[in-house]
Amino acid sequence: MEPQVLLSQLKSLLARAPDFAAYAPAKMEYHAWLGQAHALVAQVDQMDAIGLKTAADFLGFQANRDYNISQIFGAIYRAIAALEAQLPADAGQAFGPGAIYDFFKALSSVLASAKKSLLVADPYMDDSVFDAYLSGVPRGVAVRLLVGKYSAKVKPAAEKFIAQYGAALEVRSSNGFHDRLMFVDGDVCWVLGQSIKDAAAAKPTYLAPLSPDVGQPKLADYETIWKAATAI
Repeated sequence: MEPQVLLSQLKSLLARAPDFAAYAPAKMEYHAWLGQAHALVAQVDQMDAIGLKTAADFLGFQANRDYNISQIFGAIYRAIAALEAQLPADAGQAFGPGAIYDFFKALSSVLASAKKSLLVADPYMDDSVFDAYLSGVPRGVAVRLLVGKYSAKVKPAAEKFIAQYGAALEVRSSNGFHDRLMFVDGDVCWVLGQSIKDAAAAKPTYLAPLSPDVGQPKLADYETIWKAATAI
């Protein structure tokens, strides 16, 4: 996974941490969160990941719970600090005119990081998104595309894509949005400076994650837009 994608996922993980003051071993939300934390930290530092797992395994013992919680969060914060030392604070990337392949690699990495779902909103998205990007999305990921101007071109491509790959793909059209956003696993939000079909071809662009406090309200807004959009 690209460092900037990993960093955004770690920050989002922290933003949705469960309340460990109310920790209960039988609650699956804790196990799911801790499993994700271990998997992400392991990509930065294997030793810290081992320490995180050990601390998680001993959370059931009340006597040392505060210490183990501090070990878990310490490992996550160290992973974030290590990545931030390599990358700009916002983990975004800028692409100059003509840097088409660099943009392709960066965007492909973001899409490929999805485990459960993708919502891609781009009012100028066309059928090129299928060959260029969606073929690299892991199987089993539910993909939703919110399109605008080129919906007539997207529809037949979507039908053929589903027929060949059996993908969980849904496309809707709306004139009620202007941003170019990607929501990964209903969690991490990325913003694009230009439409996917034109990015970095002739003008500079960027690809950057939004902070969780901004990204989550954006997701709520776009879920509303999605519900009102026309299925194609």
